[in-house]
Amino acid sequence: MANGFSKWFGLILLGLSWQVSVAQNAVSVTDLVHDIKDLSQRSSKVYDQNGERCALIRFETPIPSFFTFNLGAQQIEKRENKDDEVWIWVSADVKKMTIRCSDCSPLKDYRVALKPGNVYRAKITTGLPQEVATTQNVNIYCAHTPFFVSIDGSEPVQNASHTYYTELPIGAHTLNVSAKLCKPYVTTIRVYRSRPYMDTIKLENNYGEILINASQSSYTLFVDGEQQKYNKHVKVEPGLHQLVITKERYERFETTVDVKLNETTPVTATLNPAFSLFNVTCADEETEIWVDGKYRGRNKANIELVWGTHVIEGRRQGYDSWEYAVKDFTAESEKSIRIPKLNKQFGAVRLSFYPPEASVYVDGKPVMITNGLYQDPRATVGMHYVQLRMTDYRPMRDSFTVVSGQQFTNNYIMEPIALGEATIETDHEIGIYRIAPGDEEPVFIGHTMYSGKLPAGENIIELKNLNGVTCRYKLFINVKQKHEPVVFPFERKLMVRMNTLGGKIQLDNKDIRPLRIKANKNMRVDPMKYEISINKKGYQPYRDTIDLSQPGVDKLIYRANLRRPGDTIPRKRYQSPRFLQRFYDNAGTWYIGVLDFGYTFDFNGGPSNGYRHIVTAGVLPLRYRMLGLSLADFEVCVNDKEWKQSWYYKPKISLILPCDHGFAFTFYGGLAVNLYDKKHKTNRTTYKEQERLFVIGGASMRLNYVGKFPVDIFGEYKWPLSGVDKSLLGQREQLFRVGISFSGGFDL
Repeated sequence: MANGFSKWFGLILLGLSWQVSVAQNAVSVTDLVHDIKDLSQRSSKVYDQNGERCALIRFETPIPSFFTFNLGAQQIEKRENKDDEVWIWVSADVKKMTIRCSDCSPLKDYRVALKPGNVYRAKITTGLPQEVATTQNVNIYCAHTPFFVSIDGSEPVQNASHTYYTELPIGAHTLNVSAKLCKPYVTTIRVYRSRPYMDTIKLENNYGEILINASQSSYTLFVDGEQQKYNKHVKVEPGLHQLVITKERYERFETTVDVKLNETTPVTATLNPAFSLFNVTCADEETEIWVDGKYRGRNKANIELVWGTHVIEGRRQGYDSWEYAVKDFTAESEKSIRIPKLNKQFGAVRLSFYPPEASVYVDGKPVMITNGLYQDPRATVGMHYVQLRMTDYRPMRDSFTVVSGQQFTNNYIMEPIALGEATIETDHEIGIYRIAPGDEEPVFIGHTMYSGKLPAGENIIELKNLNGVTCRYKLFINVKQKHEPVVFPFERKLMVRMNTLGGKIQLDNKDIRPLRIKANKNMRVDPMKYEISINKKGYQPYRDTIDLSQPGVDKLIYRANLRRPGDTIPRKRYQSPRFLQRFYDNAGTWYIGVLDFGYTFDFNGGPSNGYRHIVTAGVLPLRYRMLGLSLADFEVCVNDKEWKQSWYYKPKISLILPCDHGFAFTFYGGLAVNLYDKKHKTNRTTYKEQERLFVIGGASMRLNYVGKFPVDIFGEYKWPLSGVDKSLLGQREQLFRVGISFSGGFDL
């Protein structure tokens, strides 16, 4: 019997040891191993359909959900997917099974020999990537933020969000989670290949509260040496804590607080003042008050000082300082301090000069010197300035400092300079002054005219009238060159011109009374800046600035363009007469016409000759103000039928009246001389016609805003004086014509 059982058991083991070889990604299972130490099945109440206890097979695999088991006619009574294992309860009568897996070749006819109520183990492999993974994702959630995580005793890592993410090797690990004011949480976790590890950690609160009631606001709170963000309600861990409250100018408050878990501990803090108010006054109004090296005011000051040691000083430049020390005072210390008058400091000064005749100035004031020596035994302490001046010598300027109880000594030797002869002339009763380079103090050298020596190089000449108005010029003296007399005019010539007649013109300056100016007239004025104002009925008020203070502006022609109330065209101002101007805008200046030509219809050509075409041309028409003089005007008359021409020379005088808005009227009169000798033949007799002389008169209207060449529309009457039969005057020789011409030019 025993031998038969042994043979049967050997056959079973031989069957269990048989294994099917599969290709890559095929299901492979090890032999079943009877686990007699696993007692988990003893308490199992899983039975098969026949009422017998089932056997438990534990298949180890990292992918338990991938497998299905087919037992033929018998079914699995129960299945559970554990971490890295599949547990199935089957009837002990099962002899073989088929194991299937997604994406793998199945294992068919896997033979088993089972006993009821026993536990068997086997390992399933497939070769899929999930089986060879060595790490797995770990997600830990905590309601407290921030919290700290330490795994297997590593350095704690702070996590600012509620979830901590990491990746750990497969197996068991020690997890330590902690947060401020919470009890630490320590546990062992197991990481499996089959699924990510996820866990929610609930930390238990571990704190008490401190409620502070302080006598002052805006203080700073420290708990265990750490400054707190909130200074009235603080959460801390249970136990003893050192509490410190500080505020500027108040005593420091310290106490020890025993905080209980989940309890509120009140603290009453009384902050006592640690300062006093000092009223500091001075016997001298110029005394400065300094406290601990900082300026706090002059003459008197109210100063708050915290308890301790302080130094109060009275200072004044050139005087001895006064010092008072406040040591370890309390609230009952002296609060009124008076600084007495300070003692003045003195030093001594001894200066020598060469040449001894030099004029000496100390701090801008002339001083007396004896044999070139200046001494002051009681000189005030501080910075001083000395200046030396003398004709034919270069001026000097220096600074020195006087120290209390000490004497300052120095020698000054002036340097002679080269001189040149110069003659300066200016307007009557104008003072002439010279300013040396580097010195702003003018030196008077004469009235109206100066003739004498001046230092070589650049000199500044200042002119001043009786009212104190000044202007300056630069004069360069060369000792190797003879200087011609130099005229520096003081007064300026000003002429104001307008685009209309009439109007009141006034110059204003804060230093003189208002001046009335006449248009188109040269006026002599002082070299100053003026505010010009022009008022005329029907025009906008005119305001502008005229600068006559510059030395180069000796004569100025100022042009003012007045505008009517509805006119928005900006006015133009010309301060120099050398610009190309239109003819109508040159009243008051000489004018040379560079072009004057036209075309005229003669309506009195006569019944035989018909109308005549007349071409006019002129050069050098001179004009001054409103009067014009033309000495070189010519005219060519062409007859339509005979195509014969007559040449005329026409000197004339014109009266020009500029008007507003781009128009001008001209009235003129003069002579016309016929330069053409006309020959006639009557009954084989040839005779020469006399040259005729005509008196002419006419008027024209000039359009000004047509480019640089204004257009004239004119009418003219010509009356013959000689060389014609008087009886024919009424028919043919009283000539009236109309025409158009163009002109242009520039100013002299």
